[in-house]
Amino acid sequence: MVEAALVSHPGRVRTENEDYAYHGETPHGYVGIVCDGMGGEAAGEVAARLAAETVFQYLLQAPAGDPTQLLKEAIQAAQDRLIQVAQQNPQYQKFGTTIAIALIRDHLLSYAHVGDSRIYLFRRHTLTLLTEDDSLVQQMLREGLITPEQALHHPQKNILSQCLGPHQNPTPHIGQTKLRPNDIVLLCTDGLSNLLSQDELVSQLTQHATLSAAAENLVAQANRQGGYDNITVLLLRAPSKTPTFALSMKLPPPKYLIAGGIGLVVIILLVVAFSRGSSPTPTDSNGVILLTDSTEAGETLSTSFGSSHSAPPETEPLPPPPNEATPALASSSETPQPPTETTPPTKTSTKTSTTSSKPSSPSASKTTAIEITVQKGDNLTQIAKAFRTTRSAIQSANHLTSENIRAGQKLSIPVKGIQIHTVQKGENLSKLAREYHSSIEAIRRANNLHDKDEIKAGQKLKIPILE
Repeated sequence: MVEAALVSHPGRVRTENEDYAYHGETPHGYVGIVCDGMGGEAAGEVAARLAAETVFQYLLQAPAGDPTQLLKEAIQAAQDRLIQVAQQNPQYQKFGTTIAIALIRDHLLSYAHVGDSRIYLFRRHTLTLLTEDDSLVQQMLREGLITPEQALHHPQKNILSQCLGPHQNPTPHIGQTKLRPNDIVLLCTDGLSNLLSQDELVSQLTQHATLSAAAENLVAQANRQGGYDNITVLLLRAPSKTPTFALSMKLPPPKYLIAGGIGLVVIILLVVAFSRGSSPTPTDSNGVILLTDSTEAGETLSTSFGSSHSAPPETEPLPPPPNEATPALASSSETPQPPTETTPPTKTSTKTSTTSSKPSSPSASKTTAIEITVQKGDNLTQIAKAFRTTRSAIQSANHLTSENIRAGQKLSIPVKGIQIHTVQKGENLSKLAREYHSSIEAIRRANNLHDKDEIKAGQKLKIPILE
């Protein structure tokens, strides 16, 4: 099974986080997706989220096929989705995103990317860059116009030659490579790769025993060295190969098998005879068998062995304990779904930064539930990701016997609490998500908002508290 660790952080300069990451199991293997949105005014965040979720949904539903072709089709589906949303929402005309995808199945890594989000392979203390940035600086470097040292700090480093979004016609780069047990695949945005050198990346990956610790320290190191951009790190560890042993078994000669069988029968007969002889059946003087209850038999047996303890008095059995309702707990132990992330002051793939403290709320101290309406194309994995819970918790809360849900269906989603908030002038969903330790997608779903919906001052919103 693929092990995963994800950490995303807005950095030390920007207040918004326009990165988005997603990972989980699909019929075609375990997939990891990292996107770096652009466009400002929360548009970049929308583009990154739409692209990642569209790719994941495509891989969940696509029929079996060549992995590289599936990745091309998934990226094209994401591009079509961005164009559709931009046509319906004029404020998104200039939004866009990079994308990097890693698909692991049976120790085969298939990968694709557009833009300057990167994919590395870490094997035995050696880090190999699998992708080449779609950027102006990379093009100049390839043509020999600048040196690698000049490229590292070039002022036009952030200018992309292609990305996903309206007015774009991206051509994804596709590749495949074999994985060995315990290889690590690193996907990251340029907020990490622009600040840490190859040697620094190797150092962080080598000195930490767990993927979670390595991911956290990579982000922390990038923040220590400036944190000028949003920083996202997704680590995937290839499954270890379990050794199997085929031992030839030679049976002993038949005469030994027969002798062993006879010996076993003799032992069983002796045990039966001994057990009968040690507990004689009481009879009267005429040889009639006497039937006794268990108390009398216990007293007879105690007397025959000279024991000073009498049989314990009979007691009525205690009534069974009443059934207790088990609350549905929001657990993060399941992945793909997306699987468990360790996020101290950093945020996970729900794309919200929780750097500010949440206002105290009486309902936030215990688990409650909020009702949502299933939208067309929804599945439990997508909903669980939005509310930072698990599919099993949602199934338990709604007494579902399967993961099949339909559009328009009402679901109760376990959350830490619910806060009613009146929108103030200048507030947006991103700010509310940070303030209440929630997520933009969770707030949208709790209030039946769509991507194009804008919130207004004086509007009352139900805010699901997730942390």
